[in-house]
Amino acid sequence: MKIQIPENIDLSHCERYILTIEVHPEQFSFSLYNPIENSSYFYHRIEKSKQEDAFSSFQSFFFDNELLTLSFRKIFVINYTSVFTYVPTLIFDEKDKNQHLDFIFSEVSGKVLHQNLQRSGITIIHEMPVEIYDFFQRSFVNAQFVHHTAVLITYFQEKGHLSNGNRMVVNKQKNGIDILCFSRDSLLLGNHFPSSGINDAVYYILFIWKQLKFNQMKDFIYIAGDVKELMEPLKKYIHNIIPVSITPTEHFEQINTGIIPFEMASLSLCEL
Repeated sequence: MKIQIPENIDLSHCERYILTIEVHPEQFSFSLYNPIENSSYFYHRIEKSKQEDAFSSFQSFFFDNELLTLSFRKIFVINYTSVFTYVPTLIFDEKDKNQHLDFIFSEVSGKVLHQNLQRSGITIIHEMPVEIYDFFQRSFVNAQFVHHTAVLITYFQEKGHLSNGNRMVVNKQKNGIDILCFSRDSLLLGNHFPSSGINDAVYYILFIWKQLKFNQMKDFIYIAGDVKELMEPLKKYIHNIIPVSITPTEHFEQINTGIIPFEMASLSLCEL
């Protein structure tokens, strides 16, 4: 299906724009924005047909719309996968990255990627299905593959949310939660947990909070994504709970930021 690009996006100067593609098991989406021009943000969620899986629907969209083949300033591919781990960069060796995942996960059949976060001193190792990786390598020039938690870590470090003490960042998604824990600027723990309901999510949050011996009155928890469901049950146990959202600004003019995945919106506001 062909789509109409709004007038505030000038693709005759595509070299000024950054293309970000969300690779998700359930649904793909993409955004376009010019980082030096306000009100230049465009977001589109690719509808999945009943006859196709998410990747097949993306391929159909790709071949129907030439706009994704333009020469953009940068191309980011956000990889949503629960098959990932963190390794201190000081001891990371690229030739061992498959072994790191094999040690943790029983079956790793996809392409193993890695991403170095200099400020955190860690390297994220993550898996992407081979057919998806190969398609992006063939179809996009110099695409930068990033794990979705890399965006969260970078955003919360750059925006000063983690200046003092202990912090937990929770990103609530439809079928799971990401939990990242920091002591000042240092990452203590990061993981993804499947959760079919709110009780599962609250259990994982409180279990990790207790294991890390965070203080109920002094330490903070930041909640992004689907915030409302988590606020009330957590208030019974943790005093400092702060909802985090990307508020509509000139950067997102005429865009309902609530429909944009938190990682995708925040990537346009931080520097990987």
